[in-house]
Amino acid sequence: MKNIFAVLFISLLVFSCQPDEIPPIGEKTDYKPMLSGTWNLVKFEQIDAEAESKNFPDFATRMDLTTVFAGHAYTDFSITFNADGTFSTNKGNSYVQMMASGNWTLDDEKFPSAILLSNSGKTQKIALGSLSDVIIGKVQFKEERKQADTGKIKIKYVYSLTKK
Repeated sequence: MKNIFAVLFISLLVFSCQPDEIPPIGEKTDYKPMLSGTWNLVKFEQIDAEAESKNFPDFATRMDLTTVFAGHAYTDFSITFNADGTFSTNKGNSYVQMMASGNWTLDDEKFPSAILLSNSGKTQKIALGSLSDVIIGKVQFKEERKQADTGKIKIKYVYSLTKK
């Protein structure tokens, strides 16, 4: 009797472990049209890369610079990506260091991780945060500043923007 239960139990395990059919993923998301439009900066953060690598708490690692300079709020900044592949920025009174105008493209059409800004032979690469946020009208640009002599990342900047 024990053998029958053992055989039934093993049979049940074997036949119940059939792989599920994987459903179709759907159409590829085209992020370029979603990025087209005007984006306004809502938050600008500076991150100390060395403190972050040592797992220091956020208060010792991150600093919100959005309104730290009187009369020079980073929220003055906006960038417009046109569907024709051109862009323009409006810095207002902010200290944002980004090209004023030129052409823009994604580093990879299928799986973009950065926006490439170019003008007069110069290129600026702006890393993108989560692409799922683009769908809901939010985007994060990430930029790293490296120490000239060692190439080690010293400071990171995170620009949080919302679509107009």
